[in-house]
This record gives sequence, C-alpha cells and structure tokens, in this order.
Amino acid sequence: MLRSIHLLACMAALFAATSAIHAGIDEIIEADCTAVSVPLPTESDDYTFLRRIYLDCIGRIPKIPESRTFLNSDDPDKRDHLVDALLDSGGYTQHWFHFWADLLRVSTEGEVTRSGIVGSAYIEWIQQALRSNVPYDRMVSDLVGRRGNIWESENAGAAGFYLRDFGMPLEHFGIIMQVFAGTRMECAQCHDHPFDRWTQRDFYQMAAFTHDSLASKYPEVYRQSKGPTRTAVNKITVPMRFASVLPRNYPLKLPHDYQYSDGQPGEKVEAVTAFGAQVGASPGSGPAVFANWLTSPDNPRFTRVIVNRLWNELFGAPLVPPPLDDLRDDTEAWNPALEAELIQLMINSNFDLRAFLASVMKSRAYQRNSLTRENVAGEHQYFVAPYLRRMSAEQVWDSFATLITANPDRTNYRRSAYRERYLNDLRLRADKVCDKDFDSVEAWLRTSEGTAFANQRGKAESAEADLLLEQQKDQVSALDQFATAANGDKQQFQAWKALHAELYRASELGTPAPRGHFLRTFGQSDRTRPNNGNRFSSVPQALALLNGELTALAGNPFSTISRDCAEAETDRVEVAFLGVLTRPPGENQKVAAREMTTPELLRALLSTTEFLFIR
Repeated sequence: MLRSIHLLACMAALFAATSAIHAGIDEIIEADCTAVSVPLPTESDDYTFLRRIYLDCIGRIPKIPESRTFLNSDDPDKRDHLVDALLDSGGYTQHWFHFWADLLRVSTEGEVTRSGIVGSAYIEWIQQALRSNVPYDRMVSDLVGRRGNIWESENAGAAGFYLRDFGMPLEHFGIIMQVFAGTRMECAQCHDHPFDRWTQRDFYQMAAFTHDSLASKYPEVYRQSKGPTRTAVNKITVPMRFASVLPRNYPLKLPHDYQYSDGQPGEKVEAVTAFGAQVGASPGSGPAVFANWLTSPDNPRFTRVIVNRLWNELFGAPLVPPPLDDLRDDTEAWNPALEAELIQLMINSNFDLRAFLASVMKSRAYQRNSLTRENVAGEHQYFVAPYLRRMSAEQVWDSFATLITANPDRTNYRRSAYRERYLNDLRLRADKVCDKDFDSVEAWLRTSEGTAFANQRGKAESAEADLLLEQQKDQVSALDQFATAANGDKQQFQAWKALHAELYRASELGTPAPRGHFLRTFGQSDRTRPNNGNRFSSVPQALALLNGELTALAGNPFSTISRDCAEAETDRVEVAFLGVLTRPPGENQKVAAREMTTPELLRALLSTTEFLFIR
C-alpha cells in the first residue's frame, strides 16, 4: 500500500514537472510575441492534432480505430496521454530511426559498406538504442569513443560509424564535428578557414583524437598470420573483412604542403581541443577522451545543436539563423531565452530524447494551428506554431502502408533472419580465431577440426534465424484470412497479398532505396551527406500519387482502407476522409464524393496536397 502511494506521488511529481517545463516554453514564446505584437494562432482541433502527433511521433497517419479511440475520448488530458503512448511505442523507433539515418548517412549499399552485414548491423544498433531510449550523450559517446567489431552488439554502432568513411579518417572527423557540434571545420583540413576562426593546425590537433581508430579491412588475426597459416586464416576471415574498428599506433602529422608559421610539414600533431574545455589525449586514449569532451553538458555546442535539430523537426525552423550545421561563436538564437530553456531541459533530463520531445509536443505552441505561409530562410522566427510541413518521403510511404496493408507496423522477419544468420556466423568464426593467443590458433588450424572449419562453405546454422524465417512464413500465411473479406476477385487478392513482400515500413527496408523507387522520388536522402533528404515537390511525385502503384492498390478491394469503406456502408465517404485525411468531409465534399466509386474517391483524396502535408 505504501509503495503504491509512493509510486502515485512520484508520478504526480513527474507530471507536474513536465507541465511546468512546457509551460515555461510557452511563457517565453508568448512574452516574446507580446513585446512585438505578433498574434498567436488558435489551438488546433482534435483532428489536426491527431494527424500531426501521429506523423511526428511514429511517422504515419493514424488507423481508423486509433482515430476513433482518441476522438471519442472525453479525457481532458487525452492529448498528453497520447503523446506519451506514441513515444513509448515501437512506432517511435520506426520513425525516428530516419532522423538518425539521415544525419549519420546510414547505408546498406554494398559499394558504401564493402561488407554484406555492416549496414544491417549498424541499423539494428541505432534502432535498439532508440527502443531502449539510450540517453543521447551516451549514444554519441558509444559511436565516437568505442572500438571493436560489427558482430559485437555493444560495438556495432562505433564499427558502423567509422566504417562509413573507410580510409578517410580526416573527412570522418569533419562529419563528427558537423553532426554532433554543428561546426564546419572541414574547410580547415587544407588551409586556415577563410570565414571562421579555425586554423589548419586546429583541425589537425582536433582530428588527432580520433585518428588512432582504424576502420580496418582485415581483422587483427589476419594481420598477425603468415605463410600457410595466413591461407587458412584468410578462408575463415573473408566474411569478417571491412567489419572492424581497431586501435592503431599511427600518429597524425601535418601535411607535406603545410605553409603556416606555427608548424612544419610532416610534424607530429598532439591531440588538443580548439574550443570548450581544453583537454589532450595520450596515445591510445584519443577516441574515449574526445567522446567525453564532445558529449559533456559543458561543451558549448553539443547540447545546442541537438536541441536545434529536434526543434527544427517539429516546428519546421531551427532556433538559430541558418545554416544549423555551421554554428559560430557569435551565432545568436532568434529567442535566446527559449533556446537556453530548451538546452537546460535537455541537460536536466539527462539527454532523454523522448522526454524532451514530449515536453515540446505538449506545449501550447506546438499544438496551435500551423503557419500556412512558407518559412523564409533567415527571417526572424517567433515560434508561435509549427510551419505547415510536407511529409518526409518515409512518412508518405508509411502512410500508404497504413492504408493498404493488414498491419503496417509488422516486422520484416526476412531481413532480421539474414542479419541474425550472418552475425551468428561471424561470432562463431571470431570465437575460433580472434582474441586468442596466436600460437594456439596456429596449432588448432593444423588439426582436422581446424582444417574442416577453414574449408567449410556458407553460413553456419542458426536456430534463431530459422525461427525468424518461420515467423515470416506465418506472417504471409495469415493474410489468407482476408481472401473472403472483400468483394474482390482472386487476382485482386493475390496482387494485394504480393505487395506485403515489399510494403513494409521504410525502416524495415534497405536504405537508401534504389534510384527510381517511390521513396527516392519523394526526396529520401541518398546518404552521401548529413541530413541530405528533401521535401521539395515535383512532377514525378504528382504522377506517382495520381497514377502510381500504391494509389491503385489503396483502391484494391482488399486494402485496409477499402475494406473499412465497404464495411461502413452509408458512412463510406466519412470513413474515406477519416482514413486518408484524418478529418470529416465538408458538406460540399460529401455531395461530390457520393457520386464516386470507392477507388475513385480514394484516388482523389490521395492526390490532394492535403494528404501530403502535416497541417
């Protein structure tokens, strides 16, 4: 009884603290607007809020039962409760993964990863960090400061992160500073920065921290082996190539054409920070020391840049003048008090990303009707409400999956099985030849067991992977229950069923999608630069919505939205509007829509700009 009372008291205190936080956000914004007579938009209605919060929290439009549950609730705190529920759901991981994949340039393309498993294992590491709500500072520290192999779950993040720029350690350091500190130092790799205070020596001294982490082509055991032993080791370790980040004793030196008076060409460079707390590193400790410095709450740019990135995602504009990736010492926020409040909120929450997002989403500013005019870069921002934003490519794709498939949030067990079988095989190989005394490895390779192991082909057996493939078969077989659930023919059912083999949520697919794919047409990042996606409109997008395969399949009698409309009978038009646009139709729209067939109505709704935008 006492424990229950204590738990309730803690929950009440937490709710009060959260309420005070988003109240503080609103007070600062409203005071700023009052001072210059900027009007505040009205609060959004439940339909608008519902659609916005689903897209921003979990990356897809709500299903009809989800909409009805919220809209029919008379709970005065239902908005806050929905925010918490969505951020605590698996959809949060599926959606916000794309935010990190864009920033970190995550790719499963072979020409980028050079290994069949690196991209997939890296993705799983990021998604697991989001599922477990790993604090942002620890997540970044693990990416930057650890070393190890892709088959070690605790090191898969760092391995994937460094291997993304295999053979380019200086360029990779520039990415670290851009992504996590909002600082563009890469220009100083070749010469003193012409527009900022960074010198070429600053760049090399900073890059020296991470330079002794080697994105390696071969595991360490291969480099130790010689002669006939190397042949056997090579057979075992071929699948393990391009999958490790190892320490190296290779000091960084100033380039041969260095021209400044503070150093000589070829001079060894010691690791020293160029701003914030001044720290250095001894040989071997560079990445860990740098990660601690980078992720410290005292770092003047680390917390600031992530707060701006998250705010930009929700409001359509950052807290500082653009570009966000190029903060300067004199960069001042549009509303310094608001930025300071949000930075402190992130620090006080111990870098809990979900808690930060919840506080912003529960604010009055976030829940107001959106600003329908375009955000002009460089224009003073008052943050009275979010801008009207077009969905990202992934949100459009995932919303189609919601309308068409039986379960848009299902797992792609086939990809999971591939990853599990590959990693299991690598772990078995590592168990035989890695992290062991090399003399014992050499002796084992001369035995019949060692010879047989070196000569085996294919992946080792994996009961876990086999189970995942069985779950994939069960998932597909379960679709047969819908064969008589609609007034469609066998061919239409088979077309709908076949689509399930590819219409998983975007986070369950390889990334980036191939050129010409729906996701690329709608602006998915090509993963060549951080944050390289776009939300621009184009003629191919209009054609994809008007005449594309996904629009046609939404009108297939077996799609979820078509079945919902068929079951609704007299309310067919209202169901279509609620499912596609998350709102009821106007009277004139009702009259016009009644003259259309269900496929015609769905095509018309999906071709509207309203479907594409987060209002």
